[in-house]
Amino acid sequence: MNNWNLKIDEFKESIHSSFDHIAKDILTNWQLKVDEQLFSFTEIEFYFFCELIHEDNFTHEHTYDAGLWRFHNQGVDITFQSTNISDGGILIRGMKSKDGYVNGPRRILETIFRTCGSVTSVQHQFGLVPAIDTSPITIYKTARHGLSKAEGNEFKDNPYRYYTDLENWDKKHVSESEKFRIKSNSNQL
Repeated sequence: MNNWNLKIDEFKESIHSSFDHIAKDILTNWQLKVDEQLFSFTEIEFYFFCELIHEDNFTHEHTYDAGLWRFHNQGVDITFQSTNISDGGILIRGMKSKDGYVNGPRRILETIFRTCGSVTSVQHQFGLVPAIDTSPITIYKTARHGLSKAEGNEFKDNPYRYYTDLENWDKKHVSESEKFRIKSNSNQL
């Protein structure tokens, strides 16, 4: 991916703008391709730890290069470059396809594997491709979802969750009252 940039500026005042830039790029310009099915991203969350600068303890420590898939108990991430002082990733929380919206990190995994079909098929395509429709969209940001109330973690309520198209999310998994709560605590990017 020649135009892919997952670089986080590791200066305290630049980290938020790095998140904003990457979120806008992913939500606007990229889709996930699973075999013949295309998924647009509708919700992502950022997790980033950098020693002495941005010590977000909600981040899962790893030793991956940038731009890899990382599967874990909460779902699937796109990784940031791991160094001896930093690591992190972008949790995929929501997608849409011609079949509708998928909300929730574990439902994302379920949808990906269901789309792959038979366990005996080994001819799969899986990865990010440039978006077909790059029409302007409205992107919002808010606090991340479902984090524990860990004492002393100043990052719990930071606006590291980015989303779009909230009004169309699956009503079975995101109630109207939850949508209202999300929207009322959000700012437009």
